[in-house]
This record gives sequence, C-alpha cells and structure tokens, in this order.
Amino acid sequence: MKIEQIVATQIFDARGEPTIGCTLILDNGAYVTSEVPSGRSKSSFAAVELRDGDARFCGMGVSKAIANITNIIAPALIGQIPSLVEMDMKMVELDDSENKSKLGANATLAVSVAVLKAQALVQELEVYELIAHLCDFERVSLPFAMFNLINGGVHAHKSIAIQECMIMPVGVESFRSSIELAAEVFYKTEELLKKRDMFFGIGDEGGYSAPFNTEIEALDLVMQALKELGVEQQVVLALDIAATQLYDPKTETYSFGNQTFDTQELIDYYGKLSEQYPLYSIEDGLVESDWKGWQQMTKQLGEKLQIVGDDLFATNPARIIYGIENNAANAAVIKPNQVGTVTEALQSIKLCRDYDMNVVVSHRSGETNDSFIVDLAVGTSAGQIKAGGLMRGERIGKYNKLLCIEEELMDAMLGF
Repeated sequence: MKIEQIVATQIFDARGEPTIGCTLILDNGAYVTSEVPSGRSKSSFAAVELRDGDARFCGMGVSKAIANITNIIAPALIGQIPSLVEMDMKMVELDDSENKSKLGANATLAVSVAVLKAQALVQELEVYELIAHLCDFERVSLPFAMFNLINGGVHAHKSIAIQECMIMPVGVESFRSSIELAAEVFYKTEELLKKRDMFFGIGDEGGYSAPFNTEIEALDLVMQALKELGVEQQVVLALDIAATQLYDPKTETYSFGNQTFDTQELIDYYGKLSEQYPLYSIEDGLVESDWKGWQQMTKQLGEKLQIVGDDLFATNPARIIYGIENNAANAAVIKPNQVGTVTEALQSIKLCRDYDMNVVVSHRSGETNDSFIVDLAVGTSAGQIKAGGLMRGERIGKYNKLLCIEEELMDAMLGF
C-alpha cells in the first residue's frame, strides 16, 4: 500500500488555539490521522513551531505550515510505501535548517506521526509495537503516570508560581489500580478545596487551579488528601517548576511569590522540600541556560531525587548528550513537537536509555485528542508519562488508551 494523498487542515487544540490536523490516505482507501499539540511554556532551544504572525487568531494561525505540507512535504512522499525513518529524514533534508524554521516543526511532526500510523497499519502492527521494532526493543511496558493535580505558573491564572504539582502512584499492581487511586485523590482534593471555601477552576493541563498563597500550602493540601484516604505510603510527588518562567536574568534570582532565591538557595530549598514531603522528581528546577547550576543541583540532590531536564534539553539529542557528559540531570522529558519528527524523538529516547538516564514522555498544555504519546511511552518502555490531570477529554483519552493497552498486553500474556 502506497501513500495516495496527504491532507493538512487547521484544527484547534484544547485551549481553542489553531494547530494542524493531518490525514494520510493510502491507495486502498484506508487512512490515518494525526493532530499536533502545542506548549505555552517553551524552551528557547526547541524546534520552531511555525505560526502565521498576522492579525488572524492573534498571530497563531498555521496556514503557512499547512501550505508547507501541501506544497513541499506531500509531493515528496506521495506514491511511496509509508516508511517512518526514511520519510522523516526526507523532511529533515527538505527543511535544511537546524531548528525546522523553514517547514515548521508542527508541519513535520503532523506528517511524521501520520506516516508512523500508516506504516503500522500497512504492517498490521499496533503503533507501539512498530515503535518497539524500530528501536530494536524486544519488550514493551506500561509507564508510571504523573497525574497533574495542582496547576500553576503560565498554565493557571492566580495559582502557585510553579507549573505542576503531580501525584505518582507507585505502590500499586497495575495501571488500572494507579488511575483508580489517582481518581480518589482528585475527588478528595476537590472536597478539601470546597471545605476551605476556595474558589477553584481547572488549569490547561487538567489539574485544579486555586488561589494558594504558596506552593507549601498546595503541597500540604495534597498531603492532607493522601492521609485522609490512607494512601500516603502508595504515592510520591513530582514537581514541574518551570524555573525559566520564574528567573530574572538581571538579578540572577528566582521569584516564588514573596520569596526570592539565588541558585544555591533554590537548590537548598528543594532539598528541604524533599525532607518534608515524599518528593520523587523535580523538573526544570533551574533556568534552561544554567549548565553549572544544573550540575550543582544534580550533584547535591541527584542521589535522592529525579532531576528532570525539559526546557534544558528540548528533546534535542545534542543537548541531551552534553547533559549526560556533564552530569547535569538524571532524567529527560521527551516532547516530540520540540524536535519535529518521531525519528528524532526516538533517537533522544534511545540515547537516554543507553546512558541510564530516565525518560518522561510528556504531553503539552495545548493538547489534542491524538493519543500518540501513549504509544510512544509504551513502545519505548519509557518508564514514565505525563498526560495531565484526570479532567478534560484530551487528557482522559490518553489514560483510557493506556487502560486498553494494559488489557491487550495482559490478554497476550495469558494467551487469549
């Protein structure tokens, strides 16, 4: 089966902002679709998300990226059998820039994910099975989920300074048990917010947004919810600080509400938090450009905590290898739209695995209903996934797909 047509259209993400939907049609009439997410908190080192920059949609339109798919990418691929690696490399060649600035990472990723799904369809494989095959991995496994419970930062108006406070069920036997426990924590958290008469909403990533005075107040409420449910021994906490958003380059300090920290003070503060709470992971704890600070943070806290680079690495293999060589983190976030093709995201994951660096496959704040990142996490046995809170359909759909894959794998193991 060969590619007969590639059609790109402007759709809307979970924030109501324009993004790209792509339909790839094969010559037998079968078709697959992809939808590209977008982030609001972006690394300076990520590939370019091509936007129109005109008056429509506050400059957020994607007609230029769609035109690139229609006029440049599609003609180069139509008539061929879907082949992810070959076609991703063809798009990299067509773009011929360091950061996808010509075609747009949103354009290349839309086609890349569609090609991956089409290849899986042609080869009669599940998408996660094809991913494992492409990576030469003999097994697949389900990830632990980081459920976003409290939203803050640029993802929630008038909430805590840090971007995400997440719960991570670990003392459970299955993903189904994990999501059931997380759901109970969500119910209890809402109950406690109501008891405190706190006005709350839902942030971009499906967690609660409430007017906490400090992150300590938010963490204490989470711990109260865990204790009242009697599950505090089964859950660890993970924080996404998004410290670049809190950093003042003029003073070289970070603002946490009324508190101001220099680099060493902030690292020490994280250490104190880890003593007071069952903290497992800190993501983007320092500004994305401070390699020396990251080295110090990993040296000081890395044996106890997972030190995760997101903005620091931007899913870029060159930055990841530099971080590994300089011991700047012990985990990396993988967001395919930061690099622009599935193949390059797989290269980053394989690099992490080769050097025993933990992997966290992640959603974006401007998500879509495409659940590709679930296949990515399972197919690469990434170990961890961030898909948001247990609210909003674009988040729940990904968790529901994980439930389905778990059942598929259990049936296969039992020979059904």
